[in-house]
Amino acid sequence: MTKYTTLSEELNQLPRDRQELISARASQIRLEEITLRHLREKLGLSQSELAERLEVQQPAVSKLERRQNLELNTLRAVVNALGGTIEIIVRIPNKEPILLSDYQE
Repeated sequence: MTKYTTLSEELNQLPRDRQELISARASQIRLEEITLRHLREKLGLSQSELAERLEVQQPAVSKLERRQNLELNTLRAVVNALGGTIEIIVRIPNKEPILLSDYQE
């Protein structure tokens, strides 16, 4: 009978530096999945509804959702139109985290 191992068991057998690279890339992929579309859908809004709140046409929202990189100012405008605010936490090794509430340029 073949003995199967779990992904965690396989990862634990890799060298420590390789495990760290895999962990960093996994974190990056998770961040990439958090998109404007994801935010809009989580709030139960259609593109048309979001467009109305942003005072733009629906195709503009579609275009924003297809962009790979969203500028912070654009994200702030969307979040503000939804009635929310943005908080950014800056984490630097050996320093206390710094919270930038309702980030403004």
